[in-house]
Amino acid sequence: MFKRKLYRLFHRNIEEKVIFHFKRLDLNRNKNVKVLPVTLLITFLLFIIQLNTHASTNRTTLLTPPSPGEFYYEVAQEIFKITGANVKTQIESYPSIYKKMNSTTPESKEIYATIAVLNENNIKKYHNILNIISIETSFYTLKDSKKNSKTVDEVKNLKGICVWLDSVLNKYLINQGFHNLIPVPTLNQCVNMLYTGKVDALYSSEAPLIKSAKTLDLDVTKLKKGYTPMRVTFFLALTKNASKEYVKKLTNSGKQFKSSGRYDEILDKYRKDLFLPQ
Repeated sequence: MFKRKLYRLFHRNIEEKVIFHFKRLDLNRNKNVKVLPVTLLITFLLFIIQLNTHASTNRTTLLTPPSPGEFYYEVAQEIFKITGANVKTQIESYPSIYKKMNSTTPESKEIYATIAVLNENNIKKYHNILNIISIETSFYTLKDSKKNSKTVDEVKNLKGICVWLDSVLNKYLINQGFHNLIPVPTLNQCVNMLYTGKVDALYSSEAPLIKSAKTLDLDVTKLKKGYTPMRVTFFLALTKNASKEYVKKLTNSGKQFKSSGRYDEILDKYRKDLFLPQ
């Protein structure tokens, strides 16, 4: 009871002092008191607007195909995570990915990212955040067919070579003077055509080829690797409407990611899927 009375007396005393203090304020000081909350409110609103503008400026959509290479996209997500970027993942078909990546302008609000093949054309169109990995691409035949494919001349003399229509590999072979190409919309179609004898060979990197053959429940031991004309480097591509500051942050995050040892951990995790030597 005594504590309650003491508590009430203390607070009453405080209230009286506060009221007395404000009564002594003149008109000008009262005006200043009224202006102060308004100034604070305006400052706060400007700060919120600045934060929202920054967030919307760096709003990024990571575009992935329906069956993405998990290694590549886990690497990409790690880089965005280190940067603290506002990122969402969106599944699209390859033609849709290319369309969105190529349709952005400097005024576009949405920034897009995806995994792309490193070549002169893509370097001009996109920011290169990080070279992720380099993979061999080769011609594959069936062992039972006894088709020769060890040299470029032998491959050019084959009846037909299936290649994925939308891939950079198709364009590469055309530029190399191949006239026996049979482009199709999906890699699965290529694999089916090879196993059913409709083509003599197909051109692909090993990991997606083995994955496709296993998905179709085909015997991967029947495949024979032939001529290997090039290595393809895959990189994290970002559309050109991204700010210089944002690109710099992501690039630094990529360097930090590789030097920290986290990249090697993820690579070891997917080594078998990528058919890399142990």
